[in-house]
Formats: sequence, structure tokens, C-alpha cells
Amino acid sequence: MRKVFLLGVFFVLFGALAQAQDPGSAIAAAEAAKSRFESLLADPQMERLFAAAPFLRKSRQHADAKLALAHDTLSLARTPWDRAAAREHAIAARIAYERLEAELRQRWEKAQAILAEPDQTRREEAETRALRAETRSLAQKAKQLLARPAPSDPEVLETRGAVGRALKAYEQLAADASPDALRLVRDMLAQATRSLERLLSAPPAPESHPAPEKLHRAVAAFLAGDYQRTVDLLAVPELGSPEATRIAYLLRGAARFSLWVESGEKDQTLYQQALADVRQCQKLGGSPASGAFSPRFFALFAPR
Repeated sequence: MRKVFLLGVFFVLFGALAQAQDPGSAIAAAEAAKSRFESLLADPQMERLFAAAPFLRKSRQHADAKLALAHDTLSLARTPWDRAAAREHAIAARIAYERLEAELRQRWEKAQAILAEPDQTRREEAETRALRAETRSLAQKAKQLLARPAPSDPEVLETRGAVGRALKAYEQLAADASPDALRLVRDMLAQATRSLERLLSAPPAPESHPAPEKLHRAVAAFLAGDYQRTVDLLAVPELGSPEATRIAYLLRGAARFSLWVESGEKDQTLYQQALADVRQCQKLGGSPASGAFSPRFFALFAPR
């Protein structure tokens, strides 16, 4: 009984071994790998690379010999062990062809990179020259902006400091600075000079646009509902031209009137200050458009 059981186990293992070691699929895989490798040699440049590499030629001979041995071993096979040997030869041939293909492709990619290197180098050099020229131009512009007269406004002073820091970073650039370093300094200069130029873009002449920058900020504060800041900005309403001064009194009066309303109309000092600004605006020949301010504030301009 024990002998019969062992024989059964033997035949099961024998069948599984024979199925697992079938050399047909292994030889087919090796033939496919060989075809892929040989298709590369159809390209003249690939063929030249292969011919110039003794190692590759020797490896191909080894792969061809292994595949031929797989075929011969299979044709003479008498036992499962012979078939397993044929399969092993086929696997070795497939691996050899795949390594050949990978090595040849790698050598081709390196050759292409070498061929493209001069063009790439020229492009990088041209890009670096352009970056350096752009950065130099921005640095010159930064120096010109710093030489211009500027108001002692906190925002202007802060922006001038940013321009100065960017200019210092430019002056500290090495002669062989990398493109990344050039881009960083270029962006610093571009942003800082753009901001300072915007802040310094004053009107060309008081006659064409008399409102100074402070009045612009006061208008913006009033439109944003920040009436106290409007009053603070126009603490000194005489702004150098009759038109700007008239607008300053009008705006400050409207802001004080709005603060009086927000106080529940209890702060009579605010009301009297607003009324005084209205009278001063009238002396300068000013009066608001009927739709520009609240009807109650507009009523303050009525003759008394």
C-alpha cells in the first residue's frame, strides 16, 4: 500500500515537472528577444555602434550559441531532464538577447546625448547671456529710480529699501553665476522696480493734475468707509493748489460729517468741524455735486 502511494506521488510530481519545464515557450521567448535585438541593427547608427563594440559582438555569439544549443537539446531530448536542460539554455539565450538590446539602446542614447551636447550648451550659454543682460538693465533702472526725488511716505520708503536690497544682491552676483541665481535676482529687481516706479509715477505738472498722492489716498480711504483715516490724511488740507485744497476741505468735511452721524449725532465738535470745512470749501468756490454725497451733507452748502 505504501509502495502504491509513493508511485502515485512520483507520477504526479513527474507530470507537474514536465509541464513546468516545457521548453517550447522558453525557446519562443528567446526567438522573440532575438528578433527585437536584430531589428535594432537595421538602423545604420545602431549597426555601427554594435560593430564598434567587441563586447557586444562576443555577447551575441554567446546568445546565438545558447539558442542553438536549446534547439539541439530539445531535438535530441529523451527524458524530462533533457527537456529541462533545453529550457534552461533557452532562458539563458533570452536573457542574453535582452541584455544585448538594453546595452545597445543605452549606448545609442549616450551617443545621441553627445551629439546634442554642443547645441544644448550653446542654448544654455545664450539663455545665461540674455538673463545677465536683462538683469543688468533692471539694475540700471533701479539706480535711476533711487536717484529720483521721493516723498517721505512709509510705503515709498519701504519700497525704496526693497529696491536697494535687490540692487545689492545684483552687485554681489559672481561673474559665473548660475542661471538660477540670475533668475532670482532678476525677479527681485523686476518686482521692486515695478512697485517703486508705480509709487513715483506722479502727475507731470500741478496744472494738469493738481491732486497730490496724499489726496488720492484720502479719497480711497473715504470710499472704503474709513472716515477717521480720511480726516487724519487731510489734517493739513492746504495741498499747494486751490483745486486740491478745495477738494481736501470738501472731503474732510464729508468725513467729519459721517463720523458725527456714526456717533449718534452726539459729538457736536465733529459737526462744527464739518461745518467749518464746508464754509472753507465754499470760500474757495467749491460745492459738491448733488449725488456725490448724502443729502444731509449737501444741505450744509445751502445759503444761510
